[in-house]
Amino acid sequence: KKGIKFRKPPLIEALCEFRFRKTNVNPNIVLGRFYERIEQDFPHIETYRGIGVQAEEELPSPAIFMEERTRFINKDETKMIQIGSGLLVINQLKPYDNYLAFKDLIERITGIYYEIAKPEELIHLGLRYINRIEMESSQSLKDKFKIGFVIPGSFKSFPDPYFLRLEFSYCSGRDRLIVILATAQPHENSYDAAMLDFDYTLVNPEKINSNVFKWMDEAHDNIEEAFHACLDDSVLVSFEPEEN
Repeated sequence: KKGIKFRKPPLIEALCEFRFRKTNVNPNIVLGRFYERIEQDFPHIETYRGIGVQAEEELPSPAIFMEERTRFINKDETKMIQIGSGLLVINQLKPYDNYLAFKDLIERITGIYYEIAKPEELIHLGLRYINRIEMESSQSLKDKFKIGFVIPGSFKSFPDPYFLRLEFSYCSGRDRLIVILATAQPHENSYDAAMLDFDYTLVNPEKINSNVFKWMDEAHDNIEEAFHACLDDSVLVSFEPEEN
């Protein structure tokens, strides 16, 4: 199952997020120099304020804060880079080619960012894959998913909307995988759909000895294995797997 490519993949977004304790270059200087390096491929710029969430071991609960981000977007709006205070996010939207191409993009962008911003102390690293699984009105989650809900018969209907969040520990607690199965936002074609979201996070950054891309390979393999484990074989066939 490893490395299978689908002609009709359900993936709508993949992203990789880095957070650092601090950077050693003024953020405004970072943005200007960074744009000079990527302008040809990412010419469009947006700035927005959003909500940031940061979980750290020494805090009793995740810290929620407002943060400003600058987005650099490519011409066809399929790739995006986000930079904030100690934050770097690389987003790949549809069409997603394959993991190696996505990893190459991440390596290139992080190389530029490290060179310009000179960040110190990685405090968060995450790899996330978000899928949209189309559903027919006559289908239940049991027709599509091997992971899901058990609803007692006393309930007359299936919950709508629904939201299932499961958290799994990996690599002796070094990593964490959050799997979310939930009602997807309505599509312009108004089909029913489910969102299947895999968010794989490095809990203890000090345990990877700065070998970020080896960790990323492991994270991707674990997400890929979880993806296949969550879906019925008939669903995987509907994505039209290609022979290696």
